[in-house]
Amino acid sequence: MRILALLILLCLPSFGLAQAAATLVADNVRLNGEDQLIASGNVEVLFDGSRLTASEILYDRKKDTLQITGPIFIQSIDGTILTAQTATLDPRLENGILQSARIVLDQQLQIVAAQIDRREGRYSQLYKTTATSCRVCGDRPPLWEIRAERLIHDSEARQLYFENATFRVRGVPVFWLPRMRLPDPTLDRATGFLVPQQRNTTQLGTGIKLPYFFTLGDHRDLTVTPYKSAETRTLELTYRQAFTNGDITVTGAVSDDTLFAQYRSYLFAEGKFDIAGGYQLDFDIEATSDPAYLVDYGYSGKDRLDSAVSLVRVIDQSLFQTRLTYYESLRDSENNRSLPPVIADLSYEGQLTPAMGGTIDYRASVDTAYRPSNDDGVTGRDVTRGGMAARWQNTWVLGNGILAEAATGARADLYLVDDDTAFENTSARFVPDVGVTLRWPLATQTASGATHMLEPVLYLGWADSLGATPPNEDSTRS
Repeated sequence: MRILALLILLCLPSFGLAQAAATLVADNVRLNGEDQLIASGNVEVLFDGSRLTASEILYDRKKDTLQITGPIFIQSIDGTILTAQTATLDPRLENGILQSARIVLDQQLQIVAAQIDRREGRYSQLYKTTATSCRVCGDRPPLWEIRAERLIHDSEARQLYFENATFRVRGVPVFWLPRMRLPDPTLDRATGFLVPQQRNTTQLGTGIKLPYFFTLGDHRDLTVTPYKSAETRTLELTYRQAFTNGDITVTGAVSDDTLFAQYRSYLFAEGKFDIAGGYQLDFDIEATSDPAYLVDYGYSGKDRLDSAVSLVRVIDQSLFQTRLTYYESLRDSENNRSLPPVIADLSYEGQLTPAMGGTIDYRASVDTAYRPSNDDGVTGRDVTRGGMAARWQNTWVLGNGILAEAATGARADLYLVDDDTAFENTSARFVPDVGVTLRWPLATQTASGATHMLEPVLYLGWADSLGATPPNEDSTRS
């Protein structure tokens, strides 16, 4: 009968227009005169990716309408689900009325209405509605719901417009709004209020944050969050922007509170950009008005701030990177002038495959630690190091599954030291090393399916450090 239904639809002269819009398939089809076609039993209507199922559909050629008897199930191409008991729709399923209906948006938000009017395939007007994203169990009210006299869903703009709306928690009215707008769940970014946040701290007391999100086009947005408690008035900001070759994020806040005599603030900014030649430029800026501000407000647990800019290029067998970093300590026990606050480094790493086998890794690098203080000839020490290193290694598989590895290498560094009388101004260090490793991985599997592995390892190595002992700028602080 499904094939017969299609043949009848194709043969009806004036139904050809509807057939171009929608395809109807059913188990049983009959003609009522020349103007009506009645389909029943596993009825389906397909159009442009949308699908409708029902128990019976009556097509009226003169009115060009579908009278549908439920239970009705409609799934659109974007995943929206609509159910109803009865409906009157056009063959394109774009205009009409549905009774006792329910809409599920993106499998997240459920809207129940006594009646739904569809217009232009874009607008759905719902009357006496209830909307919730909570699971509904029997007659028990959901955790939260919004009841409204009327709701308009704009499927193109992906917005929900409520009229005479009441927000309820477990069925108890909490507040009423004459009009309210919410984005539907399929919309990722929309201007409007975000979920309020309550914050309780010992120093700032009980407060509330009310974030508001601004969409500034397709590639930018701004979140403004007022924060109010008995001890503080704070404004938090987050700005994001995406470019064709990178993105930036800026966060910050300004506070007027009872903990500090002056205004307090902080600013964190970071960005990443791909530039010509395969290079990547990164930057990171961190600043605060006082050492305790970040901890007092829970913005960060850092006790040292690091602002940096770096340039990196990674290709198949080489790595180039350079970085300039400025450190600021928030610890009471540290002096910013002796950290050192300024660190700069540049390095290049590569790999070769020699004819004798194995691989050769080589590296050249320069780094500097600078302190602005030079009061006592010790705390103002500045150190610059330049050096080169190379290492060859190879592996073999011996009899009985024994793995052998041999490696040898050397490193040479030249140090320039200023403002520290305990070290020579110029010194050099040479560190050679050689080593051999034997491994014998053994494995067995028990009847229960467990796997046991035992790997004896024998290592023999030698290394030495020739030359002066330089100042330790690398390991004194994590």
